Amino acid sequence: MGSLLRSTPFQLLLCILFASLFGEMLPHSWVRGAYTLSLFFIDCVLFFLPVMIFAYMFNALISADEKGPILVFSLLGLICLSNAVALCFAYGVGSVVIPHLAVHVTMAEASSSVLPYFRMPIKHGLRSDFVALAAFVLSFICVKAKGKKVVGSFVERIRKLQVSIGVFLKKAFLPILPLYVLGFMLKMNSEDTLTFLYTKYLPIFALNVGVSFLYVLTLYKVVSIGYKPMKSLIFNMLPAGITGFSTMSGAVTMPVTLECTEKNARHPTLARMVVPTASNMHMLGDDITITLTALTLLVVSGVPIPSFIEFIPYVIGFCIAKLACVGIAGASLLVVLPVLKEHLGFSSEMVSLITILYVLHDPFGTFHNVMGNGAFALFVEKTFAKLRLVGSRR
Repeated sequence: MGSLLRSTPFQLLLCILFASLFGEMLPHSWVRGAYTLSLFFIDCVLFFLPVMIFAYMFNALISADEKGPILVFSLLGLICLSNAVALCFAYGVGSVVIPHLAVHVTMAEASSSVLPYFRMPIKHGLRSDFVALAAFVLSFICVKAKGKKVVGSFVERIRKLQVSIGVFLKKAFLPILPLYVLGFMLKMNSEDTLTFLYTKYLPIFALNVGVSFLYVLTLYKVVSIGYKPMKSLIFNMLPAGITGFSTMSGAVTMPVTLECTEKNARHPTLARMVVPTASNMHMLGDDITITLTALTLLVVSGVPIPSFIEFIPYVIGFCIAKLACVGIAGASLLVVLPVLKEHLGFSSEMVSLITILYVLHDPFGTFHNVMGNGAFALFVEKTFAKLRLVGSRR
């Protein structure tokens, strides 16, 4: 029983239940305070996230030795390809189904009421693509100059940094994770977003969740061929998926995602490179949710769904924008808002609507993001094995 109480997923579940059952009884000032603490937590995560990503990627590339540059470019290419396939799949389903769903949404029905007391005056860390480039360049230099004392010292310091980050994540980060979740859940409960969801937006919500689930399940089926049983792969990843559902953040969930993925992978070193990068750039649930919701708002606004040829610039812009993304609540949408405006003709009102509606999907979207990244890491492993960039066995 004691181990269950110390379990992070169990603690997160308790926070969700507490917010749902007792959130309305709490003073509004307490809800604002909890939400403020949650934002403070995520601001700190964003500030230090580039260091974490750099350490994991650098050490993984050093371990890969001279094949590191090829691995990086191949990984980024596979991320863009996977995002593009998910976007096209969402477009195919949405263009057929959405016109037949009666959805009516107005700004008056979706309003926000909880604001934080303050935000930390700190700038978020470097963009993911800059961090990936820095890790790639420095690891390449270190591989070429290996044998020199200064290089060996630098590599050893980065390895110790990763070890320190791992200790911090397990000893300090995960224990306070439920407090972050509690603040956001109290906010959502106070704003009555669940009532709005069930009364007005259920058809599209069900479509988003159903399509995302089907897509991720298909991906696991594909990677399980000639590998391991699909049930075993999914079962090993479920703790990460549940944590992602609770945190609504792929970056926050990344340590759990990495731990679960290593149980499935034959090459843990490769997984340590793929998962930190994919947690920020590769979000299948968000790809599908944002696209289906955007197509819905076009239909609601009386704008016809674009043809597939007209949709291609959106896919290209979306994939490029995702390279600069951070896997925290809302960040995936923020980086693609310019793409929605430019390629789908979104108005200011439509931007406000999709921002609010996206929040309703965030727990489920993050669940599918995390589960999808677990399958994607195995897909990358199998692809690299066929290209002989890594060995075929663990």
